[in-house]
Parts: sequence; C-alpha cells; structure tokens
Amino acid sequence: MLYQLNKWLTVSYQPVSLFTLKRSDATSMAARSNLVPTPYAIKMALLKVLLESQGKDHQHDFDTWIKQEFAWIRDLQIYLLPPEKLVVNRNGYKLRYYDQTADKADKNRSTIPMQDGFVFREWIHLQGELQICAGESDRLEELTQLFAQINYFGKKGCFFQFLPDATQQAIAPTFIPDPSNSFTVQPMDDFGKKTTFNRINPFSNDKAQIGKDRIIEPGFLPLQLRSTSARYDLYQRD
Repeated sequence: MLYQLNKWLTVSYQPVSLFTLKRSDATSMAARSNLVPTPYAIKMALLKVLLESQGKDHQHDFDTWIKQEFAWIRDLQIYLLPPEKLVVNRNGYKLRYYDQTADKADKNRSTIPMQDGFVFREWIHLQGELQICAGESDRLEELTQLFAQINYFGKKGCFFQFLPDATQQAIAPTFIPDPSNSFTVQPMDDFGKKTTFNRINPFSNDKAQIGKDRIIEPGFLPLQLRSTSARYDLYQRD
C-alpha cells in the first residue's frame, strides 16, 4: 500500500506584543505597517534561525550548504490566516536626527548638524492566533524545528509565542486566500523564484532587485474594516 506523504505544514503563534512591519513602499519618515508578516519576512526569519542554529557547523562548506538550504526555503509557498481582530494604532513622533547631507556640503563643520523631523508609524494589536501554512516540502520536520525557534516577526521586539500543540501536517493547505471572501488587500513581498542567498544577504556585495529578487504582489486577507478614525483602524476576520 502506498502512503501519500504530508507536504504542508501549518503553525500557529500567539502575539505577545505590538506588531509593526513597514510596507515595501514606505519611506523612512512615513511608514504604514503591513497588517501581518509577509512571506518575505517569514522566510527571512526562517533563514535567521537556520544560520544561528546550524551555521557554525558548516564553516568549511558554508557556500555549498547554504545554497541547498536557501533553495528549499525560497521555494516555499506561504499562506497566512490573520488573528480574529486587529487594531491599527497610528502615531506621530517629533524628533531630532542627524542630517547626513550636511557633511557632504561642509566637511569642515565642527559640530554634528541636527534637524527636526516628524515621523509617522503604525503599531498593530493582534487579538487571537496568527496561522502560517507553508509547503510543498518533504522537509516538514526540519521546517517545524525552524518555526519553533522564531520568536519575533517584523521589527525586533515584535514578539510571538510559538504554539507547538497547534502544529498540523497535511497533504493540502489547511487554508488558502479566497479573493471572493477577502475584503482587505495587502502588498505581499516574497523571494523571486531565481534569487540567491547572496542577493538577499545584507553583508554581500550583490544587490537585490525589486521585481526580480524581491517580488511584490497583492495579498488577500479575510478581514473587514469595522471601525476607523484618525488614530486607529479596527479589522475583524470573517
């Protein structure tokens, strides 16, 4: 008798702090946040814990090892199911920051030039569990171990608690985006199909290209905007 191997993994996280992840089209001064982590952010988190836990064991064959490991993580299809409720808090901050253009204009300046600025940020309170479905892969046990080591998504300090009892393996995705039942569109960035580790490695001289190494496509979330004001948005999952 032939048994069909499980190819899809679903994991759940409990948010334990506010979440923020700048959208790809955000500027340094004005940044709207994604409502949930993107596939790009999730795969970068997987690579981070992979390198931290196993990288030291491959000092002599690192290039060969990371090429193989990166390939199967890059090729994962990621689906997300947001928590039941999300509250987006909008905040503005006035600060003083270093003007990097001043040094280029006057290298003999004796003091560090500072200037005033206004920064716009969004912080999101997530109520409920965040579910991530990843596949197809024949390395679900290793993938589960990597997900279990992740403790934040997005900006450092945006902590999530992995829920081991909610982990599921299946032969098909437990959920997929349904545009006919989705009311919120979020830009979802992901790895390009042919990108390499060096292209996304910030310590490499290779540069990633938008639309080739980092692709951005619309993502559909089953969230309805229930209430809004100048300071907040309230979303609820159907």
